[in-house]
Amino acid sequence: MENKEDRRDRVFHGDGEVLPFEFNDSVAHVFDDMAQRSIPWYKEVQRMITTLGLTFYREGSQIYDLGCSTGTTLALLAQAFSERGIADYRMVGIDNSEAMCREAREKIGPAGGDRISIRCADLEETPLENASVVIMNYTLQFIDPLAREELIGRIYRGLNHNGVLIVSDKTLQSHTDTSRIFVDNYYHMKRQNGYSEMEISRKREALENVLIPYRVEEERDLFLKSGFEGVDIFFTWFNFSSFICLKKS
Repeated sequence: MENKEDRRDRVFHGDGEVLPFEFNDSVAHVFDDMAQRSIPWYKEVQRMITTLGLTFYREGSQIYDLGCSTGTTLALLAQAFSERGIADYRMVGIDNSEAMCREAREKIGPAGGDRISIRCADLEETPLENASVVIMNYTLQFIDPLAREELIGRIYRGLNHNGVLIVSDKTLQSHTDTSRIFVDNYYHMKRQNGYSEMEISRKREALENVLIPYRVEEERDLFLKSGFEGVDIFFTWFNFSSFICLKKS
């Protein structure tokens, strides 16, 4: 029987060669622990996204989770729908990692029925249709910057009137001194959550040129340029920001 320690993140615990970060089997197996210990206020942000998702969901439409990883957001939304006695809903989780999709399908299980679909596909090529809510949790930061404008534009076009895009990302600040202080506080948080200096250093090396954050202003401008009329931050903690983008036209 698998115990909790089997799911604890030790991906960067060793001392071998550091390869570029990827969402492979090793990462997918421990991703929930990795997210909880590496992303500040992870559970609270998920609760806020669940609340916003239910607020903007419209009957007969679809919710998309792009970069759904292990399906945590979808599972929380499904639970919230159930608690409110709503049985007629449709959600689609898309991730380009088959390992992540397997974990998501296992987490959601048969309770999702035909209401929740998990697809292994390229986010940059997957069509979006009849969407009232699109969610990207710490996903946009992994998309090639040259492809981000096209992706956000396609999301905008796939959203219905009064639909929303909800995005959470690691972000840079307007001044390098501020960014450095924020990052220092972030690494302090990771130490408090049990990561060693070696693990922090090795993961930072693995993420270089893989996770490419934007400045807060750059990310907001990207959403506005793509057509969203209202762009606001609903959560921020040092170098992490969560945006809600409204489509009104």
